[in-house]
Amino acid sequence: MKIVIAESSTTMGGQELAVLLHADGLRRRGHDVRLILEPGSSIFSKAVGQKLRVEPVAMSRARYPAAIAAFRRILARERPALLHVNSSRDSWIGGLAARLVSPRVKVVRSRHISTPLNRNLTTRILYRRLMDFVIVTGSELTRRALIERDGLEPDRVAAFPIGIDVEQFKPGRPDPDLRQELKLPPGHRLVGLISYLRSYKGHEYFIEAAARVLPRAKDVTFLVVGEGPEEARLRERIASLGLSSHVRMLGFRDDLLNVFRSLDLFVIPSVEGDTIPQVLMQALAMGLPVVSTTVGSIPDVVQDGKTGFVVPPRDAGALADRTLALLDDAALRAEMGRRGRALVEREYSLSRMLDRLEDVYAKVARA
Repeated sequence: MKIVIAESSTTMGGQELAVLLHADGLRRRGHDVRLILEPGSSIFSKAVGQKLRVEPVAMSRARYPAAIAAFRRILARERPALLHVNSSRDSWIGGLAARLVSPRVKVVRSRHISTPLNRNLTTRILYRRLMDFVIVTGSELTRRALIERDGLEPDRVAAFPIGIDVEQFKPGRPDPDLRQELKLPPGHRLVGLISYLRSYKGHEYFIEAAARVLPRAKDVTFLVVGEGPEEARLRERIASLGLSSHVRMLGFRDDLLNVFRSLDLFVIPSVEGDTIPQVLMQALAMGLPVVSTTVGSIPDVVQDGKTGFVVPPRDAGALADRTLALLDDAALRAEMGRRGRALVEREYSLSRMLDRLEDVYAKVARA
């Protein structure tokens, strides 16, 4: 099948990595895949590095007319079975361009957040007229919300999380151990949060939880890995609490496997918007116990008391208590880690996700 995938984002987080993961996985399965990406963006550079076929199209709001024309030229030339869009800008550009090609190109939209749709005319046009099918990267609960709350047709919505390459993300010994870089002793415990620094990821509650845990636990360091617009504010918050030597911000890292393997447990305190964060699934696949929140579809994979703990969003006290409970119980950490790895292997592998994606593509192409 010939497929065109578009992504207008210029940052590099879980969503953007998922786009590349899916494109590469589909290519390996024999599909003819072409990407439309913002030139000069991080995802564009990575796609070129992976030798994926890429079309550069500037998609800023000021360039909408030119971008629609560029999409139309690509779609008319390639004649794909469908166009798969991922963010707001490429959805509008791609959805309008697909209408200008005869016969019209079918459009599939992935929605990587769990927030309600806006209740306005333009959103209704986008989702009910320009999109043929919507995939939400969450669970059936998130799908039902789009149907019952937002009015989408049941046979035009599917839900499944981003798949994880369980052969890449698997438990193992870090080489090198992050403790060496940070000049920490071998037995020192590490609590990590890996995420693009967006406000809805809840980094401030991770920092507040650290402030509550550290007086009650020795030999613990909290790590924030990632970059983004919240960096300066978070650094100020850490300094104001006097935690600079115990809460370390490491910035962007390209050695995530070693970071995961160096951690004792993983925390991601999302406050809104998330469905199932990709990095959370990666942590489970790595055999790490997870402390997270009840946001979106997270409780489907962080099964409370089994693969980790979930707490209410914006509750730093509960987050600290659950983190401390895991720090104090190595056996519980190990058991939750085993259960989490088994869950991902059974239900959320990349292979299983690509099977579901191909089923959606076949359904849309036939319609």
